[in-house]
Formats: sequence, C-alpha cells, structure tokens
Amino acid sequence: MLSPMNPLSLEIWSQGLLYENYRRTVRRNGKVFDEVYRNPIHTPEDVDVLRPLPPLWVLAIGEDWCPDVYHTLPTWARLARELPGWELRVFPRDAHKELMRHFLWRKDNLRIPVYAFYDEALRLQTWWSGRSAPAEKALQELNGGRPFGELSPQERTRVGEAFEEGYRNQFRRANLDEMLAQLRAFFHLG
Repeated sequence: MLSPMNPLSLEIWSQGLLYENYRRTVRRNGKVFDEVYRNPIHTPEDVDVLRPLPPLWVLAIGEDWCPDVYHTLPTWARLARELPGWELRVFPRDAHKELMRHFLWRKDNLRIPVYAFYDEALRLQTWWSGRSAPAEKALQELNGGRPFGELSPQERTRVGEAFEEGYRNQFRRANLDEMLAQLRAFFHLG
C-alpha cells in the first residue's frame, strides 16, 4: 500500500505548505497553535537526540479542528526549524485525501496527525499518527469507550475540556516522547 509514497515524489512534496503558510490558513484553535509554537514542549536535550539523524523531510497531515494536531504540529515545525537540513510541509487532510490513504490507521481510519519522516532521497523512513498511548487511554476513559460522535453535546463539551487539560499537562510531552522513541529505534540510537 505504501509503495506509491516510497519514494515520495517532489511533485507531491511541493503541494505541502510551509508551516508559516499553513498557519495563515488556520481558522480554528489559532491561539493554541501559537501558544505551542511559542512554548514548544521539546527541550535542548530532545534536539540533541535528533541531531545525529540524517536531515529529514517531515510530511505532516492534519486539520486545525483536531486537538492532536494543534497540540503537536507547532512543536514539529519548531524542531524542523532548529535542525539543520530538516524540512516540514503540512498537508490539510481533507484537501489531500489521496495522500492520506497511504497512512491509514487500522486499515480505514483517517487518523490525524500523520508525521511521515523521509530522507533526502524522499524514501520513507518511518511514520507516526494519532496520539500517544497515554492520550488514547485517557480519551477512551473519558468517552466511556464510546465514539466521540455518539456522545451528547454536554458529554462532548466535558470530554473536550478534560482532553484539552490532559494535553496541556501531559499529552504534548507523551506524544513527543513516543515519536522520539520511534525515531531513536528506527535509526538505532541508544
């Protein structure tokens, strides 16, 4: 299924938006995007972990309504900016359904965000999507195991507020830790 995206064509890559251009398209949750960008969760030690990796091109797929996107994408934009040779392009999922189909979760789920890491030859190295295990567990507990769409409006508000609080307190870091662990493992870093 991934063979059409490995390697990634320059034609597809060029359709992605630089983070600054994507940010200008954001209509929802702009304050959170800006807060996370100004105060990213990563540390200088995290940057040091990534420095030994070859320069990577990060293909990010997301939408501005998704908490998993607006709580993680600005950090990856900052990391790409801080690491020599790294680039990040953002693809709004709903405008790039064909691209998204190469990164389905559990065969048919359009789960975002997607962060796909390509080398300079545009060969896919690894990819990650959705949310960390702690965030997923918390959301399942908050939802009582039901899909978000089946919750009443009051339940959605309660779950949304609790999930936002979880992101501010721990899930931003948990997501980054999970992605860093995946990159360290893929590139055989201790």
